[in-house]
Amino acid sequence: MTTGADGETTYTRSFRVGGGQAVIRMTPGRVQLLTATPNPGYAVDAVQNEPGNLAVQFTEPNHYFVIHAVWQGKPVAQVSEVGA
Repeated sequence: MTTGADGETTYTRSFRVGGGQAVIRMTPGRVQLLTATPNPGYAVDAVQNEPGNLAVQFTEPNHYFVIHAVWQGKPVAQVSEVGA
């Protein structure tokens, strides 16, 4: 967590899952993907349907990891694994 010159609090977090690594920045009302690096054999895709809601997916056939980050008055993130 850092506070900018404008007084806005910024949360930056690195997520490492079986399919790769993502770095996500969250500020009030905004979630931003900074980097996403898939592991060998995985593809990466990001879906953002609004500024405060982001899903990063690392996929291989029949198996995927999802990092879901949202701003709900505070930063919230959930990591899921589906398949094996």
